[in-house]
Amino acid sequence: MAVQVRRLVRVYGDHQLGVRALDGVDLGFARGSFTAVMGPSGSGKSTLLSCVAGLDRPTEGEILVDGENVTFWNEEARTQLRRERIGFVFQSFHLMPYLTAAQNVALPLRLAGRKADPRLVRTLLEHVGLAERAGHLPAELSGGQQQRVAIARAFVTSPAVVLADEPTGALDSATAKDILRLLRGAASDLGQTIVMVTHDPVAASYADRVVFLVDGRIAGQMEHPTVDAVAGQLAHLDQLVATGAAVTR
Repeated sequence: MAVQVRRLVRVYGDHQLGVRALDGVDLGFARGSFTAVMGPSGSGKSTLLSCVAGLDRPTEGEILVDGENVTFWNEEARTQLRRERIGFVFQSFHLMPYLTAAQNVALPLRLAGRKADPRLVRTLLEHVGLAERAGHLPAELSGGQQQRVAIARAFVTSPAVVLADEPTGALDSATAKDILRLLRGAASDLGQTIVMVTHDPVAASYADRVVFLVDGRIAGQMEHPTVDAVAGQLAHLDQLVATGAAVTR
């Protein structure tokens, strides 16, 4: 497994009376898999990503990255984890406005104190269809192009997992599909593990599996999702919670 979470609990506030953002989550993400995480607002989706990324410490449970327990690492070690073994793709692209596309892609390596191989950077930009835009600043790129740069940046350290938080939320539908095809191809062709939070059944249909969260708990899972199946399940999440059903197709 690229990433595993075991009995993961995150409580904000008092341990007994506080908000349980995660409540005993057990999940594994295989290498080269593409998983979508869905659920209503407040269901624990972003908290799950934050814990996996080492941005938030769980109250209970364990997090393993490439089989290594990283739960209790200190802040310095967790910062290194994020720089070298976790890739990020956000709804807002978070590119440095004064750096070119190529420089933005290379930035994680520079922050980690490593020299960026120009051939690697070019290969990644070619993979996302932007080799000819390598010298352009973010302001000279469209929203879809900026997200492609962000995806290339997420891949540059060959991370254990790429965490994508609503990566198509700021894009039009046609551009969003291009981005989703890139993520799908990265999992299928490059063996990259991807965990994507989304509210969109269309986005979820590009994944191998959908995990549904409600009130910090796994309410069900769906293999080989389709748009209609995901949309139908989202409309009946309360039934999944009641039955504890695991949905497969």
